[in-house]
Amino acid sequence: MKQNLLLLFFLLSISSVFAQNYYMESPEGFGAATTGGGNSTPITVTTYTELLSKIKLKSPAVILVSGIITIPSGEPIHEVVTDKTILGLPGAKLVNETQSNPGAGILSLKPGSNNVIIRNLVFVGPGAYDIDGQDNLTADCTNLWVDHCEFQDGQDGNYDNKGNTDNVTISWCKFTYLKAPKSGGSGGADDHRFSDLIGSNKNDFPADGHYSITFKNCYWAEGCKQRMPRGRNLEIHILNCYYNTSESGSLAIGLGGGVKNSTCYVEGTDFAKVGKVFKDYISTDGGTVGIVFDRCRKGPMDFGTKVNKPSYPYTTIPLGKVEQYVTNTSCGAGATLQVSSAGVISSSCTNKS
Repeated sequence: MKQNLLLLFFLLSISSVFAQNYYMESPEGFGAATTGGGNSTPITVTTYTELLSKIKLKSPAVILVSGIITIPSGEPIHEVVTDKTILGLPGAKLVNETQSNPGAGILSLKPGSNNVIIRNLVFVGPGAYDIDGQDNLTADCTNLWVDHCEFQDGQDGNYDNKGNTDNVTISWCKFTYLKAPKSGGSGGADDHRFSDLIGSNKNDFPADGHYSITFKNCYWAEGCKQRMPRGRNLEIHILNCYYNTSESGSLAIGLGGGVKNSTCYVEGTDFAKVGKVFKDYISTDGGTVGIVFDRCRKGPMDFGTKVNKPSYPYTTIPLGKVEQYVTNTSCGAGATLQVSSAGVISSSCTNKS
């Protein structure tokens, strides 16, 4: 009987750990200090005009996005955003399928943005086209948590971080391309399904010199070609993520040193299907690079300089369960949170199966 009770306690304990991974009341990782709009009374928006006006508020706010909001061509939301939580109700989408420059883009956090949470939203772009256009989400923001979002078909990228962006956690997000890429762009790439860039160039970095970003339980899915992520001048932690893209010549992680050097700690991550896991860009970006693969499926040999394991507290899931949990369509990566009309997030998912 005592053994049965101990077993039951163990199973409940494991279940609570998995639940904590799926539904986090606050971010883990480099973005742990992010609080967004805090306990502000939620405000529901249903139109582009309402969303824009609430994002521009100077005071803290919790903004609930309801339904499908279309971003007008040439009018992506491009604002300094501070102390905001932007939370999607079930089925909420931000859409801009205009494929031009200017014209594309959905949300851009301008320099000076700080303390922003974005959760449970689907971002729908026009499809990849290399004309130096806009991303679904572009961040120049300190203290940022992007959680349980799905990014589809960004024109230039799905979600990029640049400028002064620092102290970021990206958790339970899905990146995918459902539309065929458009060729013949001015940038030279006929297939620009390049998902996530960190730093615009080798001289781009935040105040402390390194983009500090945690990718936790993220899913790079079908259609992704490169930049999962690609960056320089950074320290990043890729934890319990899942890669599954059948695109020919696909490349997961690309690192250049830049002028401040780069490190990457990859932990408990499943590279199930991707053409190449890692490539260094030292020849073009300069500097030094270090990357470690700790208990990864299909991870290559470590490369470059020594990389220390992150010192902040965080929870994990077993490597053998990463695919099952991250790809779960009800309780996995993407906009799968259960959110009430009052903005209360349910934590009923335990990622058991």
